[in-house]
Amino acid sequence: MESFKKLVKNRLILIAIFVSLLIFILIIRLGYLQIVKKKTFSTKAVQQWTRDIVLNPQRGYIYDRNGKKIATNISLYTISVIPNQIDEKDYDKYIERISKILELEEEKVETAIKSEDNWVEIERDVDREKAELLKKEKLEGISIDETSKRYYHFGNFLAQVLGNTNRDGVGQYGIERYFNEELMGTPGRWIKTVDGNRMELPYNYQKKYEEENGKNLVLTIDETIQYHAENAAKDALKENEAKNASVIVMDPKTGDILAMASKPDYDPNERMNITYDSNMPWINLSEEQILEFSQKSWEEKQDELYDMWKNPLISDVYEPGSTFKILLLAASLEEGIVDLNETFYCDGKVTEVPGNITCLKDHGIQTLSEGIQNSCNEVAVQLGLRLGKETLNEYIRAFGMGEPTGIELPSEIGGLLKDPKSMEDVDLATMAFGQGIAVTPLQLINSVSSIANDGKLMKPNIVKSIIDDEGNELEKKEVVYTKQVISKETAQTVLDILEEVVSEGSGRNAYIPGYRVGGKTGTAQKAVDGKYISGKYVSSFIGVAPIDDPKVVVLTIIDEPNPKKTYYGSTIAAPVAKNVIEDTLTYLNVPREEEKDED
Repeated sequence: MESFKKLVKNRLILIAIFVSLLIFILIIRLGYLQIVKKKTFSTKAVQQWTRDIVLNPQRGYIYDRNGKKIATNISLYTISVIPNQIDEKDYDKYIERISKILELEEEKVETAIKSEDNWVEIERDVDREKAELLKKEKLEGISIDETSKRYYHFGNFLAQVLGNTNRDGVGQYGIERYFNEELMGTPGRWIKTVDGNRMELPYNYQKKYEEENGKNLVLTIDETIQYHAENAAKDALKENEAKNASVIVMDPKTGDILAMASKPDYDPNERMNITYDSNMPWINLSEEQILEFSQKSWEEKQDELYDMWKNPLISDVYEPGSTFKILLLAASLEEGIVDLNETFYCDGKVTEVPGNITCLKDHGIQTLSEGIQNSCNEVAVQLGLRLGKETLNEYIRAFGMGEPTGIELPSEIGGLLKDPKSMEDVDLATMAFGQGIAVTPLQLINSVSSIANDGKLMKPNIVKSIIDDEGNELEKKEVVYTKQVISKETAQTVLDILEEVVSEGSGRNAYIPGYRVGGKTGTAQKAVDGKYISGKYVSSFIGVAPIDDPKVVVLTIIDEPNPKKTYYGSTIAAPVAKNVIEDTLTYLNVPREEEKDED
């Protein structure tokens, strides 16, 4: 009996120890969950009994310089499903009605409804009409949330400057990307209490943090001038069966970009669709071809889309050809290495340096002004050799070549300049007439604009100001003076010679009765992998008007015009610039000379 009592006692002790140990372990575990993992489980608990709705702000609008809307937002709807709120016996009804109204495949709707997730998105960007039809069905467990989508009022108008946004409204290219933070605004939150089925509880607790809409941008672009530039570029692309045609219009005194057009382009409202043949960009694709492209995988079409979205006027370089002689002339006059009365002799061949450098024809004896009028390579080479590698390079950089201009657009590049230490005389000679140097179109027009601005180089502007929804100015983009590159006297002399180029020389196709126009033509053979390719040219013209009080500088570039037709800048680029200059000056109410005489 004594041994039995002892056995029972020992067992009770063991049980007590075991229970105590178990309680201790439970206390430790409870402490771990309550203290160490408190934050994790508190978060999960909150997620179970609350619904946190993100309140997306309206993306800021984009206006032209006169307040005309270019990019805004339109109301659309996102259709989602809460699967655990739908009875299995209603599956067929839901699938049939939703797929019919939204014009979706039944398999897609079925997958969403039968999902084990708490919340599944069925379709985005649904228009109001379809959303209203779906609301009338009163389908429990179907959420219809109003959202917004970026909308570009004029389709492909200014497309490569504006850029685009992705499906979440985040800027991807152009202005939309560069100013994404300002345009996006600040999201708000709406927190509601819900039951286990994610349904809102009656008289529930709510807390709302209001969203803050994005700021609005006012561009320096003038919608009317841009319209003329777009049409001119489009016509030039088609008429010359070119790879690309571009037009930039700039106010030389402020650096404001008034127009920036490049064709072919795209519609940012349909940013994932390409509408032209890359081999023949002047010919639009058929509906079947557009559909075929849209069905390709991202990997198959991304290169074409990226190439379509980028802005070639700041992201691509080209050899400027004879338009570069404007800067060579300015540097030569500023350095005093040439006299206006000096004469040059051209026999059609450049013999000062080795190589097969020629001129368009035998110009004979000519003055400096006549040499520029004739776009003579002999004159350019002699000026280049007199300046020397170091001095010419210094002026090129002073005019803004070799580095980005600082315009508020993404992906701007700086161009390509040779190191003067590694240059041979033949390199200097070819650079003098605009080959062997690569610049962006924006760099070139900005540098020539400095000559039209009494020698003052400005920073190019694309955004004029940032405003709020009431139109109050939050930030004004100041005009930025960079440096004095050449003297006012030199600048005026260059402008006078450029006027003679248009009135008497190779730029006659840009002559406009009543307006004093100056300019320079350019025709440069294209280089690929360091070798110049026969039949591939870049034809261009840059003009300034009026010469006595410059209001605009216009650059037109036609890349790879059909070589079977004429391809000289004087023939195909100068008339394009003429039309843009005349349309712009007329729009700006700049009086013609004969009108001035009548006053």
